Amino acid sequence: MVESSGHTSTEQAILDAAEELFFEKGYKLATTTAIAARAGVTHAMLHYYFRTKEQIFLRVLDKNMNEMFAMLQTVMSPDLSVKEVLKEVVDLHYTFLSRHEKLPSLILEIAGTYPELFQRYKPRLCETVSTEILNHRLRFGREMEAGTMNRIDWQQMMFMIISMNLSTYLALPVMRNVFGMGGEQEKAFLEERKKEIIRTLYARLFGKDLPEESALRQ
Repeated sequence: MVESSGHTSTEQAILDAAEELFFEKGYKLATTTAIAARAGVTHAMLHYYFRTKEQIFLRVLDKNMNEMFAMLQTVMSPDLSVKEVLKEVVDLHYTFLSRHEKLPSLILEIAGTYPELFQRYKPRLCETVSTEILNHRLRFGREMEAGTMNRIDWQQMMFMIISMNLSTYLALPVMRNVFGMGGEQEKAFLEERKKEIIRTLYARLFGKDLPEESALRQ
């Protein structure tokens, strides 16, 4: 059955309003009453489309995660060198966060305060991640075996990329308040920060002066 345009537009209005409020107020403070008011529908109408706030949140998260993975798919090409893939992954993830800079703090709130909700989303996330990066994981493994890339645990490498990018946008409100950063100054800082992340990643994965394992245990 094809949905009417009115049905689709009402549902989308609710999702758009919810996304705005989740980013503005966080999950806890973005009530379904506030979402309905922002969307211009009654509270009863909202619950006709979505039984719970959790359902709305998962749809919003799906939309954002699908957008991110669609961007990353464009660089998951065997025609690019390993260095090029890593650079493009950092660049696109960074670009995605610049468009959705409130998303990291929202995910942290969910993971810390509503872990059961995060766990319900985890299978979807893991399935998508596994599908997208399995081939590159094997490729990086071959590079390590050949000695053209320093050995590193796959999860450590992924955590390194994600945490460096996420921490930038989590700390951005502090930089704005403490240093009065904004406008072109902020834009230039973020661009240089992205370059520093790539340099740090390259130094770990392709540098030749890393400390021996025994030295790290001291």
